[in-house]
Amino acid sequence: MHSINWQPCFVFHLSIFALRLLLKRPLFESIVASYLLYIPLGGWRYQRIFILTILRDLVGLRCLFMVQLNILWLQWTGQNFSDMFKYTVKKRGPGKVAIYFEDQVWTFGQLDAYSNKVANYLAKCGFKRGDILLLFMNSCPAYIGIWLGAAKVGVATGLINTNLCKGSLINCIKTLNARGIVVGSSLKKTFETVNEYNDLSLETIWIADEKSSLPETAYSNSTSSTCSWNIALAQVPHCTPIPLQRIANSREHLIYVYTSGTTGLPKAAIVTNLRYTLMVVGTKYSFGIKQSDIIYDPLPLYHTAGGICGVGQMLLNGNTIVIRSKFSASQFWPDCVKYKCTVAQYIGEICRYLLCQPVRPTDKQHHVRIAFGNGLRPQIWKAFQERFNVKQIGEFYGATESNANIANMDNKFGAVGYVSKILDGFYPCYIIKIDVNTKEPIRDPVTGLCILCEPNEPGHLVARIGSNNPFRMFDGYVDSEASKKKIIRNVLHKGDLWFASGDLMCCDDLGYIYFIDRLGDTFRWHGENVSTAEVERVLDQAIGTLTGTVFGVSIPGTEGKAGMAAIALEGLKLNSTEEENLVHRINKEFTEHLPPYARPIFLRLCQNLAMTSTFKIRKTEISSLGFDPTIHPGDHVYFLNPKTKVYQIVNQQLFNDINNDVFSL
Repeated sequence: MHSINWQPCFVFHLSIFALRLLLKRPLFESIVASYLLYIPLGGWRYQRIFILTILRDLVGLRCLFMVQLNILWLQWTGQNFSDMFKYTVKKRGPGKVAIYFEDQVWTFGQLDAYSNKVANYLAKCGFKRGDILLLFMNSCPAYIGIWLGAAKVGVATGLINTNLCKGSLINCIKTLNARGIVVGSSLKKTFETVNEYNDLSLETIWIADEKSSLPETAYSNSTSSTCSWNIALAQVPHCTPIPLQRIANSREHLIYVYTSGTTGLPKAAIVTNLRYTLMVVGTKYSFGIKQSDIIYDPLPLYHTAGGICGVGQMLLNGNTIVIRSKFSASQFWPDCVKYKCTVAQYIGEICRYLLCQPVRPTDKQHHVRIAFGNGLRPQIWKAFQERFNVKQIGEFYGATESNANIANMDNKFGAVGYVSKILDGFYPCYIIKIDVNTKEPIRDPVTGLCILCEPNEPGHLVARIGSNNPFRMFDGYVDSEASKKKIIRNVLHKGDLWFASGDLMCCDDLGYIYFIDRLGDTFRWHGENVSTAEVERVLDQAIGTLTGTVFGVSIPGTEGKAGMAAIALEGLKLNSTEEENLVHRINKEFTEHLPPYARPIFLRLCQNLAMTSTFKIRKTEISSLGFDPTIHPGDHVYFLNPKTKVYQIVNQQLFNDINNDVFSL
């Protein structure tokens, strides 16, 4: 990803200037003479790139300009999120439909009234600007209304992943030092299992009936055991709360989105007013989303993709959105037809699930012109577009806490985005060389600085951090120590700071960037980031003094990587009953303490794990074995059958079935 050699370009323009203005030669003659000098200096490379990418880069520049304009307006006016939503309601009108959800229809006016009730109730309970509320609830319109209402009184909301349980859930609750939590009735039992025996330091716990959270706040069908939140809201007015004082701080915390980061338990990534706006406006201009578009958003609202990039189009741009409590592959296109959606969101797994569905008339009866999201594999990219007649794929790359955000705006097959090669450094994202074993940057022995990768050479994607440029800001996590681990110093210059994406990428000579794999101690499965450190902690409880490690392995035809736990018996000889008991104990710990997506699909029982000279496990070496039982036949490989929820030994037939997607993983 070296920058273009600018010498030919400078010589070309300098010679035109000298010939035309200083020597008074005719313009055409000056250009021809300069061009003849330009080509031998290597200018042909720049010329080719210029011709092939100039239109693309102009689109990108326009997008950056429009986003920058919106951000500057936000900073200059000092608007808070409540002000921005108020303007949306005024612009679109209170009677305009904001949300379709199952059999419910919420208008902008109803969402505004509901969020006003939330704001007034929280103020009545003593919540004030800077306090924190937690939200543990399945997707529904009230979900949006709750955190929006909290924002109206300056309260930031932590959006907890509804798949979490036990230790991970406890960690998320305790991380933010929140005053209260709203728990959806469908998740009441999950919450009670952690609340019963743990001091969660919460002043108030509300149970909200998601199905009865209608915009008109009529709760006659609610039961007393599940409607404490609903009843409370019914008793407060829906008048506009006292407006927050405008302050010149667009970096005030709005919400917290939990992410695995690079290692350990989920971390609360900070999403400020500015960052939320940047992501929403960036999505809008990157993919040409119009105000008239109806957006299908079946993604969980605790995620950045669904809760910010999707929901934000409604809150800030006035689009109508369609949400679901749970994703349904069979209802995806029928929903798009029913609600006349023109834009749809996906994550890579969703596209595969849709392709696995039987062919139906609704596959092409919809009006979706663009599907945007992340994680669409090149292997199914074209098949998805052709079968469902989706003209444009808006693939993007980024993370909640990241400033290394790029987008594929011109439908380039397989790319997650691009950076300009004509204006190299204008948007400072680079790919640096790393040691594949240590995952550390490879540095120049003389300068001590990082080394940029050549075109198409895999490396670590990094982005420069700057405190004054909204595009370059890194807000990080609530845990400052975790934030420091995402920063690399001395990349191109002494003392500079760069965000470490944690992903292995490559960039071609035109600037298109392609995702290769995740680095470090996380992998992605079923649209979720899995922390190997978190899984290893649970594994350690099951295996006692034995050594174990966790990593991701690829399965043909599936997105992301499936978890695998490798356990070294270290000379221990187990008979069949003892081995069965060990596997059962591991499965029991995983089931009780890990969300479904984090539970390893495979186990490998081996005699030893390869170590480095400093006694660290060589994960690259062990993960390269995959789950093939014929490699290292002395090892026993197990597969977690999704139907029986039990680990079974992998033989050749089962290996073939997994590869042929018999289990629809």
